Amino acid sequence: MTAIPPTWFQSVLGALILSLLVAIGLRRIRLPYTIALVIVGLGVGWLGEGLMPEGIELSGLLSAEVILFILLPPLLFEGASAMHIDQLRSNWKPITLLAIPGVILNTAIIGLICWKLVWPDTEYGILYGLLIGSILAATDPVSVLALVKSLGAPKRLSVLLEGESLFNDGTAVVFFNIILLATLTAIAGDALNSTQLLTDGISSFIFVVVVGTVAGLICGMVANQLLAATEDHLVEIALTVALAFGSFLLAETLGGSGVISVVIAGLLVGNHGVHHGMTPIARIGLHHFWEVVVFLVNSVLFLLVGYELQSVISWDAHMWTLAGIAVSAALVARLIVFPLTAISNIGSPNKISASWQTAMWWGGLRGSIPIALLLLLSHIVHDGTALEGFSGIYSIPESVYEDMLVLGFSVVLFTLIVQGLTMKPMLNRLGITGVLSDSEARYEGALADVVGSRAALRRLSTLHMQGRISDEDHLKLAEPYREAMSAAESRVKDLSETSVVHASRVESARRDLLIAQIQALREAEREGTISSLVARKVLSSLEGALSESEFTRETIRATVPSPDDSEVEPADPPVPEDTEAVIGVPLSELDEEE
Repeated sequence: MTAIPPTWFQSVLGALILSLLVAIGLRRIRLPYTIALVIVGLGVGWLGEGLMPEGIELSGLLSAEVILFILLPPLLFEGASAMHIDQLRSNWKPITLLAIPGVILNTAIIGLICWKLVWPDTEYGILYGLLIGSILAATDPVSVLALVKSLGAPKRLSVLLEGESLFNDGTAVVFFNIILLATLTAIAGDALNSTQLLTDGISSFIFVVVVGTVAGLICGMVANQLLAATEDHLVEIALTVALAFGSFLLAETLGGSGVISVVIAGLLVGNHGVHHGMTPIARIGLHHFWEVVVFLVNSVLFLLVGYELQSVISWDAHMWTLAGIAVSAALVARLIVFPLTAISNIGSPNKISASWQTAMWWGGLRGSIPIALLLLLSHIVHDGTALEGFSGIYSIPESVYEDMLVLGFSVVLFTLIVQGLTMKPMLNRLGITGVLSDSEARYEGALADVVGSRAALRRLSTLHMQGRISDEDHLKLAEPYREAMSAAESRVKDLSETSVVHASRVESARRDLLIAQIQALREAEREGTISSLVARKVLSSLEGALSESEFTRETIRATVPSPDDSEVEPADPPVPEDTEAVIGVPLSELDEEE
């Protein structure tokens, strides 16, 4: 065979094989897979690539284009498609506050600290500070998604962390572009007009978000129509691949946010197309397919991130000083989680507690996105940029860029290694998550058997009504499921008498019902269906019942001997048809079949 493989082929394959070896070795070590890959990448860089087989060269594999257009879209799509849209809707206020004002405040705080401590006497020092602030302002969706999947955190906390990370990158990238343009314009000799800069920034942000949202909506709706038009499971799964990359590319080509576009498209398909347009075999295959894709992408990405991180670390006094400044600035800026979530609590019956705020503060990881922006900045530093209206090529001084690399990579390394490794112990210490007791595990296991049996019986009933199986086969196939369900229901009934998880779910359901009553009554008052006098009287009674329910829930929580996942505020939103019946509703009241 005379064909020669591409120069990168052996390197990528070597990185993947090394990642798989790490995954196999982690069977005996309690360490998150992605963080272990970062540590191995650091080790490979420090020990030298001479230990790697000939032909495998990790340097140069990771670039801004590779991260943004190849590695990021599938990770974003998988995370968005797995998220229930009702969970985002019920938490839109804190997510929006963190994704827009939160990023702006982070940029300003990090920028001012770095300006005063790193470039106080440097010309355009404040612009350099704001530039690195915009790079480090947003939490990284790739790192956060990988972390929350390994934590077993309560669902709402996962939604808050994931939702923030999925949407705040659009804001951060817009601010990065605005501040970068302002910096290069200042270097080129043009006086900065703050009013014009603010106006351009707002209009640019609106344009990027709107274009990204519209592109995602169009791609998602088209994909849903195509999914409904075919029953070939291979085509259906392939459509989701095209959607992940196509929605990102379309938005970026039009000047919008590719991150927002792929997230919107993933939400549309995950919440509608998968359930209403896909065949059952495609739905099963889709889940396994994207699990494999995300595993492979994360394997290569975090190994290369670790390798790139070590290339900046020099272990001298200047590096340690910059690292200390950057990490301190990032942690201080991240404190805005507390006031912003406190604002979101105003008027909300489901407040974010102080322990959850602490977990969100510490869970603000940085990873691939800051590295991509720093690598993108390197092109400008080394090649320069021609600005319209000016003659010549302008760039940021290389010494300033080297400081930015240390600042940025130090924060990424600290958040991935230190915060990533200590996140689960912190959650346990805060009483947010923990290992279920044996009795609680048995209760949830019995509940899972009920859910599975009911889903199978409903599907069997549908097949029978469609004439796809005979009466005799229907009875024969249904019998073992009915027996299993009956046994599981008995276990649930016995265990529910002492189960804190069960009591918490029932109380959460009661609280949700009261909230639904209050919302319906307020809407009826606005429409004039019910007079304000009557509405106020009934609302007072309902709000008193809600306060009593809240007190009961806190009392139940206080009796938990060890933390569990029952601390979910609010209770999980309506779940898919196959499981919604068992959340907070007595099993005896449920129909066995549709």
